[in-house]
Amino acid sequence: MLEIKDLWKGYYKTKVVKAVNIKIDKGEIHGLIGENSAGKTTLIKCVAGVYKPDEGEIIYDGKPVYNNPKVKEHVGYVADSNEYISLYTVSKMVDMYETFYPKFDREKFNSYNEVFKLPVGKRLYALSKGQKMRLAFMLETAKQPDYLILDEPTSGLDPVAKSKFFEMLINEVEHNNIGVLISSHNLEGLERICDSVTMLHEGVVERQMSMEDMKCQLTRLNVVFEGGAGKKIYEMPQILRISNVGSIYTLVVRDFDEEFVSVLKKNGASLVEPLDISLEELFVVLEESKEQNDGTDVNADKSELQS
Repeated sequence: MLEIKDLWKGYYKTKVVKAVNIKIDKGEIHGLIGENSAGKTTLIKCVAGVYKPDEGEIIYDGKPVYNNPKVKEHVGYVADSNEYISLYTVSKMVDMYETFYPKFDREKFNSYNEVFKLPVGKRLYALSKGQKMRLAFMLETAKQPDYLILDEPTSGLDPVAKSKFFEMLINEVEHNNIGVLISSHNLEGLERICDSVTMLHEGVVERQMSMEDMKCQLTRLNVVFEGGAGKKIYEMPQILRISNVGSIYTLVVRDFDEEFVSVLKKNGASLVEPLDISLEELFVVLEESKEQNDGTDVNADKSELQS
């Protein structure tokens, strides 16, 4: 198990990550989401053993990661920006990894490269950002780690490469039972692959739950108001977002239940149709709600997590 225990990290006098706790089992993909400057990359670098935590600890199967080369052999890390020895060729990097990591599987690297098609004789300074990202993923996966730590791994990838990346990642989890912590702004991709999610805001865990429970936080509705939605509808506190095309209104609501449907119908709704909400829309609506309520939404969620 990967355990992040009461982790604090800052720069100078500013705390960037504050009292973060996350547990990830092998065979699980855990997503890390949040706005820019939420502390995701700082947290990821602590988990990868790049940064030393100010307080708290990060444990892999009972052993600390920081300053522990033996543990790092079992941890793959793909950064948001991957810089290698620029004059090396791709093939030379594979040779180096094979020397440093006893479990490195050259055949696995080659099989993945049949999909990603990096020119093995090309020097690294000539690779694009997307090619460096592919290289990092293949090298770190071919180490055959127990855990993969990924920071914006689809950055620089075209849509086809993104799709192939997610397929490969799922295959690694299913066949090799690795644990994955992945931070990404590609919420559509995370929604497809993640078992659980942590949402950070200003370095604090705002929400943490399974993907299924996360998506149950809010409900998207199509509602028909033949004569238009009245003022009472726009004033209902459960409704976080409302838009319409003609008589068809799209609502995003919290605490959806049959009683809420009855209230809508009493106020003129002739049809109420619940729909799945995407992780991206859920995140955007929660951020908008938080701004409108000047932080009260965050405090409410903290109490939910503690209860």
